[in-house]
Amino acid sequence: MAFPALAKRLRTFLLGYSGTSLATGLQVVLLPWIAVSLMDLPALQLGWVQASVLLPNLLFLLFGGALADRFDSARVAALSCIGLALCHACLAFFLLAHVPSLPLLLAYGMSLGVCAAFLQPARDNLVQRCARPADGGAMRVSESRVQHTVTWMMLAQYGGQAVGMVLASRFDQWGAELLLLIQITVLCAAAIFFYSMRHLGAAPEYTQKKLPLALLEGFTEVRKSRAISELVLLVGFNGLVHIGVFLVVLPLLADNYGRGAGYYATLQIAFIAGTVAATVVMLRRGQGEYPGRGVLMCLLYSAALLIAISFGPTPLGLMMLCACWGAVAAASAALGKAIVQLLAPEQVRSRIISIYQLSLFGSAAVGALLAGAISEFAAPLATLLWAGIFSLGAFVLAWFSGALRQLCIHQSEVSGN
Repeated sequence: MAFPALAKRLRTFLLGYSGTSLATGLQVVLLPWIAVSLMDLPALQLGWVQASVLLPNLLFLLFGGALADRFDSARVAALSCIGLALCHACLAFFLLAHVPSLPLLLAYGMSLGVCAAFLQPARDNLVQRCARPADGGAMRVSESRVQHTVTWMMLAQYGGQAVGMVLASRFDQWGAELLLLIQITVLCAAAIFFYSMRHLGAAPEYTQKKLPLALLEGFTEVRKSRAISELVLLVGFNGLVHIGVFLVVLPLLADNYGRGAGYYATLQIAFIAGTVAATVVMLRRGQGEYPGRGVLMCLLYSAALLIAISFGPTPLGLMMLCACWGAVAAASAALGKAIVQLLAPEQVRSRIISIYQLSLFGSAAVGALLAGAISEFAAPLATLLWAGIFSLGAFVLAWFSGALRQLCIHQSEVSGN
């Protein structure tokens, strides 16, 4: 039986993934709250700070995917974790003697974005290595096993982020330096876990194509599949409208309620609690044979939630709506990543993952800037209302397009012993 070895590989991967996610959970609260609370930046400048983490994806995600296809993904992921730890260490050292400034936060955010652009495709490409039977490197992996592994990966992501956000809620008591030290520690541990996977699974085949042609090959494969093409466009819309709004409007709403960093972290924790709950349900019930329809329905639910928040709920009501928003986001992300893992050819999988993430986070950078600009001249609640209306229109277009709606994933099993 290959299950003990499979469980060991999966545990190693999930420990590394949860470590990087814990650091991310700290970051998503720490960075904007330094900007809003310590520096009192206006909405437009907050948008630039949030976008600084995302903009490097526009330049480096594709290179990160090509690098992970050329070399061992585990080594690339480990080196990327070390790079992120160095970024946090530099900021912590600076904050010991200086007051943060806008150029400093922009440089810090861009450095994080560069390292994350190489980490994301390499880390996600390890899913197939975890799903493959230990004694059957060339054996075909079942669709259900890949979907199950992706769901575990998402649970590690959301669980790690939740722990990071709980720690970040102590910002007012602990200060930024201690939280940065925690990020450094967990990223170094994650690098060790990823590096320990370098001998597991089949080694990747090295491509002989030059880098420009290797990058274009990923786009060629995306165009060959209508379902992947439509999914890439849809996640681009989600990044532009939903993530951009989440990054900029949510801290502004929390600041307007006047409850400090603890309340903003609580909103983030409520969001993550929703993602964890939805992922646990998916582990028990599976993703089903029509994951594309699930992605589309998540878009519809997101539109409804954005419109509901735009009516100005109470602080408790906002927490509950954030939890629902997290559940919808988790289901959408797990279904979308599973579709990419199943439909992408192995030799270009990291590049297709990087294109998927480029569409999501590159659009999110633009969305953060737009949300900041709109919120500078209009109420944040109006930004949410328009985001919900545009989401309804996107749902109608995607549903009648039909590529994702008609996608069927058969739950086959691995052949062999």
